[in-house]
Amino acid sequence: MIGIPAYVVDGELPAERELVSWFKLLSALFGGEVQALDEDAVLQLVERARAGDRAARQRLYRQHVARVFRTVRGMLRSNTEAEDVTQDAMLNVLTSLHRYSPRSGTRFAAWVTAIAVNTARRRFRRKRPELTATGELPDVADPDGDLGDGLDRARQRAALLRALAELEPREREIVSLRYGAELNATEIAAQLKLDAANVRKILERLRARLGERVEARADNGVKP
Repeated sequence: MIGIPAYVVDGELPAERELVSWFKLLSALFGGEVQALDEDAVLQLVERARAGDRAARQRLYRQHVARVFRTVRGMLRSNTEAEDVTQDAMLNVLTSLHRYSPRSGTRFAAWVTAIAVNTARRRFRRKRPELTATGELPDVADPDGDLGDGLDRARQRAALLRALAELEPREREIVSLRYGAELNATEIAAQLKLDAANVRKILERLRARLGERVEARADNGVKP
């Protein structure tokens, strides 16, 4: 069972929770989800890492690497390309901590994912991701599940990536930042230079359409 992240608040639409769960499947190759730290704890790690604490740098990496992968995967052609972008972005993050300046209302994760999205844009080849490149992600054994559950998860991953590939690039970025990076509308708007209300409208419009497409493809047995 995939847990719902802490940012999900009372009253959030079931469709949003489902999309978050589907995006979590994209980063299954990184193993189980790391327990998320609150923002104060993250900023303490940042300060320690700046001071040369290697363990703090490693914890920052573990806190954000799966989130970065989930964010960029739907923007790129393959898992291999997304892994390369993730590693490049995380290296950039860890070597640029001296340039990070906390801002009120914006989490460290927003700064990390901004670097990731910019890295993905540089790698993007100016055409939609190939639909045949959606099934590379290896299954990770689930000790509490069975082979049928693993196949269902693989189909859901493939269905999500196919549905994302049909979106326009800007729509794909907004959806990935919301449900992959788990940013809120204000953080997404600041990153993409949009109005927060406009971001909310775009998400509202895409949420049902994306959910319907993923469910239809998964139910029809999209090849993982």
